[in-house]
Amino acid sequence: MHKYLLPGAALMSLVSGGAGAATLIGTFSKNASTANPAPTGSTGLGPLGAVGGIGGPYTFTAPFDGTLIVKVQPSVGKFGGDVYQAFIDGNSLGFTPQVPLFGPDSVGTFATPVSAGVNNFDINDQILSYVGFPPPFGSAVSTVTTVPGSFSEGGVLITLSEELPAAIPEPRSLASLAAGLLALCFFWRRRKAG
Repeated sequence: MHKYLLPGAALMSLVSGGAGAATLIGTFSKNASTANPAPTGSTGLGPLGAVGGIGGPYTFTAPFDGTLIVKVQPSVGKFGGDVYQAFIDGNSLGFTPQVPLFGPDSVGTFATPVSAGVNNFDINDQILSYVGFPPPFGSAVSTVTTVPGSFSEGGVLITLSEELPAAIPEPRSLASLAAGLLALCFFWRRRKAG
């Protein structure tokens, strides 16, 4: 049994810990509305123009330099078909998936580097700029040919969390890795010779 102890220990020294769990910054419930202007830089807007924002930007504090994870989804009980554009510090992260009106929920997760300290987020509900006009991604209900007025306001949930950047190995870890590799080579050669 002891003949497997050292090779096992050498192999264990090669295994490094994975990234830690994300730190939750907060979950925010906001209302996108045709009464709110769309954030600067919004694209894909419909005939109503730059409407559909959540009244932002809203500030949040990132606890450290790392990767910000942004999850955007409609509030529970909201009609499907809204497509959201997410912004961090005035920069667009892109859109949630394009879905038909009254279709599935459009949920998107975005990742972007963020600096520690105060930052901001904003969201635009693209479909709100089409109220009274044909939906840009079709409709799951054949009798609905325009975006109804009931879509003029809708809840959206934004969840922000942050992950630490990948750790850079310290010299002691590198020395341990080298020792593990040397031990594996030694046992491999010894086994091959014997």
